[in-house]
Amino acid sequence: MVGRPVRGTGGFTMIEVLLASVLLGILIVGLAMFFASMLRQSDVVDDRTRALELARGGLEEMRTVDFDTVPAPSATYGPETIEKFERWFYVDTPIDTLGKARLVRCCVRFESANGNDSVSLSTIF
Repeated sequence: MVGRPVRGTGGFTMIEVLLASVLLGILIVGLAMFFASMLRQSDVVDDRTRALELARGGLEEMRTVDFDTVPAPSATYGPETIEKFERWFYVDTPIDTLGKARLVRCCVRFESANGNDSVSLSTIF
């Protein structure tokens, strides 16, 4: 004759189910925090990339400036506001022996998810 199954051996206890639920909840919260952090970092990288594009574009625009009209030894232009970015130009004489050469620096300031940030590029024209 086949015996009857012993009562209570066919499933999980309430403690096991509760423990599994707590562990699953901790895992889900951890994953949510990870994805939120990745989204914030993605925004920071996007802002820095846009600021770098604005700085490069600013230096290209400065190629068209007649530097004979720029007051010596230095000048500051800005801020020029583009979206949430502020772009500044600094023009200076790098070395006296270079004559008409000018050191041009373009600085773009912005507020990202990590706080205030800036990108700066410079070249000699």
